[in-house]
Amino acid sequence: MHLYFLQPFAIFPSAALACLCCFALWRPSACAAGGNTTINQDHNHHRLLGLFDYDFTYPGQALKASNYEPDFAGVDRGIVGRAEEDVTPLTNNAPKPTNISQGKIQYWSFSKDILPGPPGRAPPSFPLNASATNQSRLEEDLLQWLTESNHTGNTRSVWLTISTCDQPSNPVGRTAAPPPLEVYISRSPSNPMPDNQRSDKVVTVDGGYGNITLLNVTGDIWVGVRAPESTDFTGDYSYELAASIDASYATHFNLNNTPWGSQIESWDTDPNSSILATGNITNAWLAITPPPFTIYATKQADLWTNSLSRSVCGLKKHARTKSKSSDNSMVRIGGQRRQLFHVEGLDRSSSYHAFMTLERGPLNTTLGGGGAVWSARNFTTKSDENCKIIHSLAFCTEVAYAVPSNLTTNMTVLSQTYDNYARNAYQNFDKSIQQIPCETTPSARYSLARNCSDCQKAYKTWLCAVTIPRCADFSAPSTLTHLMPRSIRQNFLNGTAPGKRPKGSLFSTENMTSKHYGVSRNPMIDDQIRPGPYKELLPCKELCYHLMQNCPAALQFACPPEGRGLNYSYGHYRRGDQEWKCNWPGGVLVSGAGKTGFAFGTIGLVLAAALYV
Repeated sequence: MHLYFLQPFAIFPSAALACLCCFALWRPSACAAGGNTTINQDHNHHRLLGLFDYDFTYPGQALKASNYEPDFAGVDRGIVGRAEEDVTPLTNNAPKPTNISQGKIQYWSFSKDILPGPPGRAPPSFPLNASATNQSRLEEDLLQWLTESNHTGNTRSVWLTISTCDQPSNPVGRTAAPPPLEVYISRSPSNPMPDNQRSDKVVTVDGGYGNITLLNVTGDIWVGVRAPESTDFTGDYSYELAASIDASYATHFNLNNTPWGSQIESWDTDPNSSILATGNITNAWLAITPPPFTIYATKQADLWTNSLSRSVCGLKKHARTKSKSSDNSMVRIGGQRRQLFHVEGLDRSSSYHAFMTLERGPLNTTLGGGGAVWSARNFTTKSDENCKIIHSLAFCTEVAYAVPSNLTTNMTVLSQTYDNYARNAYQNFDKSIQQIPCETTPSARYSLARNCSDCQKAYKTWLCAVTIPRCADFSAPSTLTHLMPRSIRQNFLNGTAPGKRPKGSLFSTENMTSKHYGVSRNPMIDDQIRPGPYKELLPCKELCYHLMQNCPAALQFACPPEGRGLNYSYGHYRRGDQEWKCNWPGGVLVSGAGKTGFAFGTIGLVLAAALYV
């Protein structure tokens, strides 16, 4: 039982002793005028009640003063003591959103009475199976987080987390972020108000997030949260503090920064949007509605980014844009299952951070209710307006990248134009494959290792890649030789003509009349869409080879030879660089060590496609 209300009387020994006597003998008649008088007969009783107004509900509750505030003339408030009402209790998995002014400190407590349980409510039925094999890094992250609890007998672990939601503003011209909140822990009853002078543990707050796991807890825990004071910043901090006997209420994960297999993948951009995806996930995630993950995007130049980037509530408050639920979908692309994000409302030629979060909805008192955030995946938007992202096509389901466009065509119409063109082209192949004896004995088939289904899949993958070209900025540096200039005979979107240049320049007469540079890969693009000059990231030549390997020789598929047209129609994957410099539907845009290209998750599977196109 805490008796902070007795501290002020240490200055007045006689008064304090008298009060102690009354409280020690507390009965309805103990401090009355006479031994047999009742409480209502005590002429001083109403004064005592008016002075102290204590609630003596007991057991299980500490004494609590509701009105009294010690304040004595000539005595500094700091040496008088602090009332217990300054300490706010925490309960299991129940965050406490709070504002705090610079230079102030706030105190919290977590009672040992909560340790036995009951545990927090189970999270929504996410398809996490600890015994499953071949789980993705994303699923491993979530399993580790939501199955942290380890307690035996009367001892238990307690997870404390703090998320900074807002911070003082930065005056114009300053480039630094405000200092982070300070968090102090005490497990000693003699120090119920820990601070920077006295504490058992100090929690590091980085990127707006801090956490600590206290092991073998048997008693009360006290927490002090201090807001540093700086004359360089104005305004207050806000934060969410939570304690849990189950697992961290909120958490942060670092990305697996490999070209593929990571938790977030940046696939492509256009001037005003980006297409991103989760890493591979199991089938069960595809059934969740709405899709569980969200992307927040913010410019890399934003000053708040580094100081709030690990906080879900900080991202929700400050991020420039987020993926809309209508633009999020669970898909199968590149033979893997992913959640796809189309983040819109971005600025052209700008560098962004993309943060993926898992949020638990409006009921935030469940296990892990504070959500999770993964560290940033970076991307830069395109500069030219004639490249636009399309995705979620009905036929070419693995297309999710920027394609040649114009300033007027609606994105739905643009998607349907490309998709219908590819679907119609597939019909001729479908008639041809029906002439092949597919449903026959193995010995009578065209291959013991391949069948007609393999051929149909390979042809569709190749067809979508060559009929729906992947668009890159025409203004991209000429040193990026894997990008092929297309349609240079057309005017730019602003109406200006390229004009003829001397021999050897891109717009030379030779190139303007070339079937490689002067026009698009498909006549439909120049006739119907008219994007003007652009550059194409060529399809991977492996797509062509894969088509030849999977289809019967009777169809007479053949790839152009090296040095005789192949380099105008196809790019190639450089295995030594571990990156793609060609278009592979379902591929991943990666960058690092000054290199840019496309990566795909299944290196062992050699996909290819074919023909002079």
